[in-house]
Amino acid sequence: WATSALAKDCIGVVAAGATPFWVQVEAGARQAGQALDLDVHFRGPSREGRVETQLQMINWVLEYGCKALVIAPSGPEIAPRVQQLAGSGINTVYFDRDLPGSAVRGVVSTDNFLAGVQVGQALAVALGGQGKVALLRLKAGVLSTSERERGFRQGAEQGGLSILVDTFIGDDSQAAVDALREQLPQLAGVFTPNSTSSRAALAALRRLGKAGELVHIGFDGDPLLIEALSKGEIHSLMIQQAHAIGYQSVQLAAQSLRGELAPQPVNIALQVQQVNRENLAQWQRAREFELSGNP
Repeated sequence: WATSALAKDCIGVVAAGATPFWVQVEAGARQAGQALDLDVHFRGPSREGRVETQLQMINWVLEYGCKALVIAPSGPEIAPRVQQLAGSGINTVYFDRDLPGSAVRGVVSTDNFLAGVQVGQALAVALGGQGKVALLRLKAGVLSTSERERGFRQGAEQGGLSILVDTFIGDDSQAAVDALREQLPQLAGVFTPNSTSSRAALAALRRLGKAGELVHIGFDGDPLLIEALSKGEIHSLMIQQAHAIGYQSVQLAAQSLRGELAPQPVNIALQVQQVNRENLAQWQRAREFELSGNP
């Protein structure tokens, strides 16, 4: 981003990655900017979770002269920087995830713990309230997916399931193969908490010849996962309101920029939708309507 003098107020938006989820978030953020007559400068690391890149991107936001920042914090290093920004009169809104105790004006995210509980309950129903399952986690320290994983464990165990495999795989399909291979005869289901871990597990299950045989519930709806869902290789996907996360976070930042918020931080928690083969076409129509210009 080059330094420039802008006629309109601007908001810097820093994502946590560049997956299709973040593309939808960006669409919502830019649509909010147009509606509110604000310039939105959107950037994100090429790979999920690069906190050092996010810190550089915060500096680029400052070069633009923006007085409000929206960011999905990828690590605790973001919190002290946000504190410094607050001292300089620059407001911050977190989206997609939170860092408790940060000096932010608000948080817009999925209700991640509840979403995880819903997955656990859905998997228990699909398996008739019994069976052993795998929890293939993303990575330590990511609050959004950690909350989904915590909620899933609670929902699954309350639903009668036992968790046989519980390990981190990141976006590594080989790690997923290694985690699943020896336990496959005993496993009935799998949960993955985001798009990259869902793709890794899908690739692993294909290599192991078990895609569509184990009940796999994943997270987010990029084209590869949607195609696998339509083929029956994935049981269902928990789809976040990515467009709304982008739109409402910029809307909240604009309110803070214009002095329209109360002193207390605002917490906006959005629900997920479970999409399966039965309601896939309906969900696709709704998403096309949303992306056509309706927040």
